[in-house]
Amino acid sequence: ICGVGGVGSFVAEGLARSGIGKLTLVDFDNIDSSNLNRQLMTNKNNIGECKVEALKKHLEEISDCKIKAINAFIDDNFKLDKQYDYVVDCIDTLSSKFHLVKICHENNIPILSSLGSAKRIKVENIKCTTLDKTRNDPLAKAFRQLVKKENYKHKIEVVYVDSPAIKTESKVLGSSIFVVGSVGLYIASIVFQRLSEVKK
Repeated sequence: ICGVGGVGSFVAEGLARSGIGKLTLVDFDNIDSSNLNRQLMTNKNNIGECKVEALKKHLEEISDCKIKAINAFIDDNFKLDKQYDYVVDCIDTLSSKFHLVKICHENNIPILSSLGSAKRIKVENIKCTTLDKTRNDPLAKAFRQLVKKENYKHKIEVVYVDSPAIKTESKVLGSSIFVVGSVGLYIASIVFQRLSEVKK
């Protein structure tokens, strides 16, 4: 799971609580007070701590899942072990998302990318589709433009919220736990089902 903020933390907890035996968490960021409204491992006592280490500790307290925490920023130098069964992309940085998608495709590792959840409140509009079919999502639009610029032809599977962002006077891209949590658990459900089918 790459990016363990709002969506990523829910993906991780959903999979850990459902019996997935091993998870790798990748993120470079530290916990901030602004994360308290939506990130599962955050609390008033761990502000400033490394996100992946905090989430690792949290998951180990609620499950027997073996957790590997990697405190790293995903850039062109990031390498991915071919042993992974599935990769979930919950990264905000477009260049990092694109690099991760490419190396997964190159190594035949299934990947599911999460797109924008900021300023959304309608959980009923969460969809799983391919990037080229997304709408009402500025992050998806920017991602499509990057993919087109790079002339990348491979289909990119995504989960996104098919509704316009609510209009507010604030320029801050605030996120609701209702939406990020629902997106994260929806992704966890998809990955769990697909991995279960593989194991049959």
